[in-house]
Amino acid sequence: MKKKLVAVIYGGRSSEHEVSVESAKTVMDLAEKAGFRALPVLIGRDGRWSASDPRRGGKGPALIFDPSDGALLRGRSRVRPDCYFPIVHGTTGEDGVLQGLLEMGGAAYAGCGVEASAIGMDKVLSKKLVAERGVPVLPHVLIEPSEKGSAEKGLRKAASLPLPLFVKPVSLGSSVGVTKVKSRAALPAAVRRALKFDSAVMIERGVDRAREIVVGVLGEGASASASVCGEVRPKGRHEFFDYEAKYLDDDGMEFTLPAALPASVSSALRGRATAAFRALGCSGMARVDFLLDPRDPRRFWFCEINTAPGFTSHSLYPRLWNETGVSPGRVVARLVKIGEARRSSRARLSIARK
Repeated sequence: MKKKLVAVIYGGRSSEHEVSVESAKTVMDLAEKAGFRALPVLIGRDGRWSASDPRRGGKGPALIFDPSDGALLRGRSRVRPDCYFPIVHGTTGEDGVLQGLLEMGGAAYAGCGVEASAIGMDKVLSKKLVAERGVPVLPHVLIEPSEKGSAEKGLRKAASLPLPLFVKPVSLGSSVGVTKVKSRAALPAAVRRALKFDSAVMIERGVDRAREIVVGVLGEGASASASVCGEVRPKGRHEFFDYEAKYLDDDGMEFTLPAALPASVSSALRGRATAAFRALGCSGMARVDFLLDPRDPRRFWFCEINTAPGFTSHSLYPRLWNETGVSPGRVVARLVKIGEARRSSRARLSIARK
């Protein structure tokens, strides 16, 4: 029986390009160990596609995606993967743009669809939707410079929020551009820094010395399930789980699996994680992050959802599921299966006018 072909799309033009390359190395290995043929698809910083294997380096032959049927053109040859596995982090990869291109070609792909990906990247909209499902969120202020006077109004509103505050680009992942603000005087500079990465910024009330709890979700709709809870503890000079602690400092954090929590709190967090997953219409995978009051773990808040979590050897999502009893290889195989099933469901929908 011929092995299915899984095209692993990685790279991208965002600030998280390097993280995606590392994730792709792991996914390529896992896909092959799970019995698939893996085809690397690099999206370069210049936007060009090529069959460059992240494990070997160097430049592979150019590829062109055909939106008429989801095939890849390589010179005079043409191949149509059974499923794409997008592992592009950040803008144009995690925000629904790449998923929209794959949808145009009628391709099967792993992970969340267009709408859920776009909403998941928008920290303001995602908080609004999960709050409607009863998941607690922290108060925040939105600044959109395109709206006249938004910055001044936002800074005035933020004055009512207790310190510390967190200033974040609205639609960016991996803690890029995030600043912890411990004085009012430092707030304008933090906003200006965040605006270098995004056109909108949120100022959110912080939880001093909060415990950071993460939960992986895997599945589709009502059948989606949550992993055990893990706890991230920044180390050294890192006051929170920032980009440097995540990817640049090998000793930047300590990850405890499972998190030391009362059974009732762990159960509640897992339930809220799947509720957030369904509220955003997610499919396949996501990692849901929470903040816990260090004095009372029964008080917790939704922080954010990551619809394209890292898949490197030390990334949180595969480790959460491994601790739950589902190996990373089985996670990849499950995601491919979900992607193929979703494509089949879409294909059955009528596009006729009557």
